[in-house]
Amino acid sequence: MIQRIARFTFISAAMAAAVTSEAHGPAGAGFFAGADSAETVFSNPAGMTRLEGTQMTLNTMLAVDYSKFKVDDDLTTVDGGDPRDPQNSIIPSFYYSRQIQEDWNVGISLNVPTGFGATNGPNWAGRYYSDRSSLVYVALSPAMAYKFNDSLSVGANVRIMYADSEVHTRVNNNLVGDQFEDGRLSVEADGVGYGAGVSMLYSFSPDTRVGLTWNSQVNIDVDSEIDFRNVRLPPEVIQRLQSQTIEIADNLPMTAGLGIYHRLQNDWELTWDLLWVEFSKFGVTDISLEAGDIDVPTGRYNDFIATSIGTSWPINSKMRGAVGLLWLEKPMDDDVRTFAISLDEMWGIGAGITYKLDNGNDLALSVDVLDTGSSAIDTGYSPTRGRVAGDFEDHYSLLIDFAYNWR
Repeated sequence: MIQRIARFTFISAAMAAAVTSEAHGPAGAGFFAGADSAETVFSNPAGMTRLEGTQMTLNTMLAVDYSKFKVDDDLTTVDGGDPRDPQNSIIPSFYYSRQIQEDWNVGISLNVPTGFGATNGPNWAGRYYSDRSSLVYVALSPAMAYKFNDSLSVGANVRIMYADSEVHTRVNNNLVGDQFEDGRLSVEADGVGYGAGVSMLYSFSPDTRVGLTWNSQVNIDVDSEIDFRNVRLPPEVIQRLQSQTIEIADNLPMTAGLGIYHRLQNDWELTWDLLWVEFSKFGVTDISLEAGDIDVPTGRYNDFIATSIGTSWPINSKMRGAVGLLWLEKPMDDDVRTFAISLDEMWGIGAGITYKLDNGNDLALSVDVLDTGSSAIDTGYSPTRGRVAGDFEDHYSLLIDFAYNWR
């Protein structure tokens, strides 16, 4: 799933989810303090106290990645050329909020808060580092909120997270000049983990409010399975390697967010959001075979922040327009970037429109363009995997986000 949108989708464990299937507005604007639809069940549960009765949101996002990795032939020592082109993805999500008493709301969300993936192919130059990989988290999140007064609301949620991961790499069987077909190393893992979060929404006036959120790390209890095919190693070595326990999707990092919302007298809305992600604790690795051992690199990621600003305005009695701008700090250093997770500094800009239907429900459509960065990669020399270097050209992604809100 989620194929090569790997380079931007992590960010709702972080903000990228704000840019993806949890977006309140274009480029993630209004994520933590907007609180005007059932999406707040996930982004800031305390915001449910602003929703009357029963409200639901069904969201679908189409992600189109135009970036292509180009191998530097002058530095690369393995034949095969460039990987396959990226594929498009569709990401759905659902949010439900219900007011059970005047001051109490409950809700639930089902979404894909983050994911990574790449289908590079079995014949390209970097096949001994990455053939195919995917990591998808699916979150079911019950939540509740309580309104102390017209100014202060608090919320809490539990995140039940399912993780599914596959990593496939080719194994070089021709270390002494023989002409054998490549072998394959596959690691598949899945598991369930639990986390919790708390949030607050404080209104200084009917036109100004601030939102705060904190979500714990989610530790996934992972079961992994290692498989070798056509690998020219002694049976006792393969048996030893298959007995290892490899944690390739064992946690989702802790996050903290701050959002500010303000409405002007002319009904224009202004938002600012800031997100911090403890990405250094991210438990995802890429896996390959090096000198008869499984190479599982760790410690490749940095904590990072992401921020967005946005505004919306009335077009007429039924329509509102909106624009937003997003920036995300580089989550990993250039010298440790890998083909499985090739993240770089990101910029995004988006525009959207909301249309109010006669039945009181509304439709929202937004389009975001992301510059996901050149993400240069140089593996360095390996006696079994060679050296592969290059970067991404046309490193842009298009997100088309549609939401239907039942009021």
